[in-house]
Amino acid sequence: MEDYLPINIAASETLLAEYVKLKGIINKQEAHVNFQTLAAGWYEEENNVLTIKLYIEKHDEYLQLVSLNTLGNKIEVADDVMLYINNKDISCFVAITESEIKLLDKEPKILSGYITMKVKKVINEIAEKQGLLTLPL
Repeated sequence: MEDYLPINIAASETLLAEYVKLKGIINKQEAHVNFQTLAAGWYEEENNVLTIKLYIEKHDEYLQLVSLNTLGNKIEVADDVMLYINNKDISCFVAITESEIKLLDKEPKILSGYITMKVKKVINEIAEKQGLLTLPL
């Protein structure tokens, strides 16, 4: 039997192909965010544990996905973040905008910090909507 982490983070194949280090950054963020949410008491009530799937996409892919998805109650958090809440299951689509792509292409060293900040902001938005403790930025 496999144990699954409550928070999963994935990037589109397009982004993974463009940014070789992205997969490692996402894996590290996934582990870190799961640990931080555990420490923040998100999983104290076993029957109320959220399952969060966070998808990081290029902006054009994001627009296609959010126009097609009917995964639950749709909440537009920002022009680049869409949540779908279905009971305790949350699907979150996060776009990397064209201006952000240009910045990341120009300054590849900021990729890790940028992804870290974007993931934490989205997780904190979910925490606020669910009445959970937010994570330190």
